[in-house]
Amino acid sequence: MKKHCLLLSVLVLGTHASLAQNTETTLPNAPGDYRSDSHFHLLDFLQNGEFLNTDGKFPGSEWGLNAGGRYSTLPFGERGRRIEALLAGMNAARVEHLMVSGMPFIKKWSANEPFLRPRYYLDSSSRMKRARDTDITVASAIVDYQRKYADDPERLAELRKIHPFVTGFDGTDLGAVDLIVKRVKEFPGIWQGIGEVMSRHDDLTNLTSGERPRADHPALVRVCRFAGKHFLPVSIHHNIAPISRNSDEIKPPLYLDELVELFRHCRWQEGDVSYTTRFIWCHAGISRRVTIQDLPLWIEEVLKDSADQVYIDLSWVVLEDYVYKELDRWVQLIERHPGRFMIGSDAVGTASRIDEEFNRFDLLLASLPADVRVRVAHDNFADLMQEMAEMRAAAGLGAQGIVLDDGYEFPEYANTGRLPDSESFIRSREQSQ
Repeated sequence: MKKHCLLLSVLVLGTHASLAQNTETTLPNAPGDYRSDSHFHLLDFLQNGEFLNTDGKFPGSEWGLNAGGRYSTLPFGERGRRIEALLAGMNAARVEHLMVSGMPFIKKWSANEPFLRPRYYLDSSSRMKRARDTDITVASAIVDYQRKYADDPERLAELRKIHPFVTGFDGTDLGAVDLIVKRVKEFPGIWQGIGEVMSRHDDLTNLTSGERPRADHPALVRVCRFAGKHFLPVSIHHNIAPISRNSDEIKPPLYLDELVELFRHCRWQEGDVSYTTRFIWCHAGISRRVTIQDLPLWIEEVLKDSADQVYIDLSWVVLEDYVYKELDRWVQLIERHPGRFMIGSDAVGTASRIDEEFNRFDLLLASLPADVRVRVAHDNFADLMQEMAEMRAAAGLGAQGIVLDDGYEFPEYANTGRLPDSESFIRSREQSQ
């Protein structure tokens, strides 16, 4: 389906058709041919995913997929096969750096719909549940890989290509930051970012039980302030507008204020050190059935306001639904902000598809000047992760992934909306007595 959409986009654009046909000769050779993936999920919506099974130890294909569409459960000591599959998929796709996260939700199989087990969040109307253990699965896979290749420096060095992000928390829970701190302490030196944070994600968050997340929720402000203080970039999915009933129903960017408010909450400095949180805005704020006018205009306005802290991820449906419909306009926008755009596969539990997903960007990349193309395809994400790692190291927070002191705790009431003791009617009087 995606290939058909891309073909349609090329035909509609017309003037770019010949460019698309000559992509292979237009794109640069190494090192510009290498890519960075700013958006990859190791696990799917059932908390499963591919693993390397070329030795046939487990049932299923070389990627571990069984005939029934499920994956075998990997026991302790074998979970590193997920990382082996990921690295194999990256190498096949010429991806040199990759953001990897779990999946913060799991799809419930409701008794109301027993006839077909859902595997994707849109497969049925059953609810989405929080997957608090998704980060444990990701980190355990890395630890098993490290143990297996403890005596192989070359294989261990491959881990420097992947940048794990914490994602398994509830963005409406004021205690979410404490769970993130817990995961960092459980797996020191592993985590290099936070996300994909799910906020205003059309049907996905609408199907979530309980309170719906939004970008400026105090719980997410606490998480993102923690991220800034510890030099962890945040990847956030926050739709720019509500979903439309059809493609002709144009919605204003009603949700944008919430996101910009989060950016502003997370821009601050103490002494000589800037703790401004860096954000990767997933899919430029677009999901299925999100229809607005002048998306490039709104992206530019966001970059004018927050260019020091915001990057735009062009993965998933924004490419066909918006970018390829106004390619010239998007090329001009990217040229004005060459250091602010990234590409990602947004593959879900399928490392074998990274290369296929990246092929969708060929037309866009071929339309950019060579120096801008290399930045969008590779350097912007790679440089961000390198910069954050250097800042953490300088602050004594680990040489690569973050390490926290055993006694560290996030300030209990910071950014909760709780009045300071001096302003509280009750506590100010209790203290005076």
